[in-house]
Amino acid sequence: MRNPSIALLPELIAALPDELRAVADQLLFIERVYGRPVPPPPMQDWIEQRFGSLEQVAEQPIVKVTNRRSLEAAYYNPLRARRPLGDDDINARKNRATDADQELEALISAGAGPHDMFGDPFNQTTVDLFGRIQGRYCVSASNVAKCDAWHGLVIFDEFHPLRFNRDQVRDYFDVALRWLAAAHAADAGARYPLILWNCLWRAGASIIHGHLQTMLAQGMTFGRIECWRRAAVEYRTHYGRNLPADLGQLHDALGLTFRQCDGVHGYVTLTPVRDRELILTTSNLPRVDDWSTLDHGAVQAALEPLWDATCAALRGLIDAEGVRSFNVAVYLPPCGATAEPWDDLPVCVRIVDRGNPLTRMVNFGAMELFAGSVITVDPFTLAATLRAAHNRQS
Repeated sequence: MRNPSIALLPELIAALPDELRAVADQLLFIERVYGRPVPPPPMQDWIEQRFGSLEQVAEQPIVKVTNRRSLEAAYYNPLRARRPLGDDDINARKNRATDADQELEALISAGAGPHDMFGDPFNQTTVDLFGRIQGRYCVSASNVAKCDAWHGLVIFDEFHPLRFNRDQVRDYFDVALRWLAAAHAADAGARYPLILWNCLWRAGASIIHGHLQTMLAQGMTFGRIECWRRAAVEYRTHYGRNLPADLGQLHDALGLTFRQCDGVHGYVTLTPVRDRELILTTSNLPRVDDWSTLDHGAVQAALEPLWDATCAALRGLIDAEGVRSFNVAVYLPPCGATAEPWDDLPVCVRIVDRGNPLTRMVNFGAMELFAGSVITVDPFTLAATLRAAHNRQS
């Protein structure tokens, strides 16, 4: 199709070759329904001003997509992006469109200097039992209020959370990997790694200064990662195929891939947890049962294409899509041998937009917490934007 969109997803699936269409049916449950509200006459002028026309509101296509294996679900209706936010809604939208970045910069600047708790990490942050790990552009610390026994930080030299380049991002993740290896060396029973990056308060960051979080769990991996692992095992058992590979192939066939080079596959997922979720995967890192035997230089070289793709994707979201607050998660294989299989899971980066940090309306409600994600951004449009950004960066 010349102009693919999420509203046409059933037709796009139907147009796939037979084998891929069968894979799509095994992976996804897709349903298109229509909402048909009937507005009273006094409301019609307001609807036209807010939504553009009565017709758009009178018959709203809603596309529901559920991953049959992981049960992640998304409900698409772009009209919800224009729903009212309050009495001052129109003026607020206008102001955000004209001087939002200036207002955000003022708030970020207010957290600098004497208010910056990470401004002097050597004296203002706690230390892990194995000491600090220092990179070219960052340094590690121990998280003072932990989510797990091993829970650290990688604090960027650069204060501003939205200012970073490829070399800095490479260094941030390199120090994070070295932290994970050091934690595993100190505690061989800790073997399930996770790297997190929360940007600004909207994404759950309690401190403005740019930083990553590192975690290494002991008896079992983190719950959402375990959901992916079990889904992959179940899919292998039923169909004899690799779940992440099939998902990547399906998204590629639909035109949702924005990067495919250097062993890295990046696509806009059809079942995002929030708007603009991107998935980047690589199989460049060979499976090793004990991280103590890893050649760090070889690991760094193997994963640099993934870190470069992550940086490029984030810069595309920030510079081309106007994203100002985001979450990143990096899923990695265990640091040591485990009883459960991990063979089908590649190294994976998940990135998601967390919305406008200046608005008081949150983008997680009861639907997102207890049912599925309500999405307003068309993944096909986003993929095209990121492909164009990638081409410009290349």
